[in-house]
Amino acid sequence: MRFLLRVLPLLVLAAACTKIAFSPRLDFVGATRFVSVSRIVTTATVTADSLASKIYAQAADLKNDPDLMRLRITLNSKPTRTPVLYPVPINSYQASDTPPDPELVYLDSLLAPGTKDIAFTNLFSGRTASGVDTWEYTVTDAEGSTASRAYRLSLRRTDSLTAVVHSYRAYFGAVPVGQPGTPLTAAQNQALAYVNLRQGLALPHFAVSATNPTRAANRALVDLVCTSQGTTLRLVSTMSGTLATAAWGPNTHATALRATTLTATDFILLNTNALLASTFTAGTVVGGDPLRTDALVKGAVIAFQTAAVGNSGQKYGALLIADLVRTPATVIICQVLVQK
Repeated sequence: MRFLLRVLPLLVLAAACTKIAFSPRLDFVGATRFVSVSRIVTTATVTADSLASKIYAQAADLKNDPDLMRLRITLNSKPTRTPVLYPVPINSYQASDTPPDPELVYLDSLLAPGTKDIAFTNLFSGRTASGVDTWEYTVTDAEGSTASRAYRLSLRRTDSLTAVVHSYRAYFGAVPVGQPGTPLTAAQNQALAYVNLRQGLALPHFAVSATNPTRAANRALVDLVCTSQGTTLRLVSTMSGTLATAAWGPNTHATALRATTLTATDFILLNTNALLASTFTAGTVVGGDPLRTDALVKGAVIAFQTAAVGNSGQKYGALLIADLVRTPATVIICQVLVQK
């Protein structure tokens, strides 16, 4: 007992003189407009909603703990985000035929020196094919300690087994062109303007910019870019010489775009692969440039043909401009049909 009484004051003194650093903290901000918990949606009519999550991270001790150094956001999709054309009969299908997509690093950003806390709102699009998306947010401090939070967004399409044409409604943003040397605003940097047509995936500029370490993999996903120049909105293939994306090299795609005379009523009837292919064949190249559209107008139907990527061949599709919203932010509302 005497020994313990002698040692305890020394332990208390040592604790008082030792700096104890705790891991950083990270939490989702709860609000009606923000995704902060896992969800399951079952539907036949799918919208690639523009969703948002807000995180707040801080050093546990704002005065004494290490600075926050990095914010990383990743997306893991099981199975693939690309729609699956299931065999007939279905009992011949093997789950191994549709493995998960590689992890997508949505954001990997170094924070400014001296950062003790950060609030960040992440804008992203929901998946359009049946499966589960796991979004994970991780903050790292200067000593390598981390904090992470995640949620799962599950979609169950009731038409997955029977539909031969993939359909969804989407909300795309736009990035300005024709302004060399002019930096993007924060809103433009987050606009969901870089689009994968088969998946309905829309990426923001920061996911494909030179500052993202995984930019090459993200750029390879993009079929076209939604652009603005003054009041003119266009859809442009990433291989087009009119865009800076032409410098992406092997990560560009020659997505062919053609104007049609179809109406919204005609668009609804494009429910077979043959009709989508014939619509593209009958379409018109605008201004001699097959890699971009004319100025977008509400009600226009645009036919497209995606480039062959990996083991996937070219796919025909059509896109209806359902509406164009210009304030407070530019939004191109589309209905998309594409071969599985």
